[in-house]
Amino acid sequence: MASLQFFIDNICANFTVESLSDLVKSTLAAGPDTISVEAYRRLAKSDLARAVADGDRTLDIKSAQTLAEAAVESLVVSGDLAVQGS
Repeated sequence: MASLQFFIDNICANFTVESLSDLVKSTLAAGPDTISVEAYRRLAKSDLARAVADGDRTLDIKSAQTLAEAAVESLVVSGDLAVQGS
């Protein structure tokens, strides 16, 4: 998967990698550090995408979903979020 910075630049979002990662972390803070594969797949299409869209009102929902997905993947790669059964 391409880097989070690539997606931010490509979509012309008003986020930095740090600000988007912080937004995702704060949105996920109430949940566990490990999520199921099913929850991982649904994640970018739910509350997280809406939070990203709310953070940058210029984004359509599909762009917000793409950024949310990339941000979650970035957290998985960095070890900040684990996916059970992957």
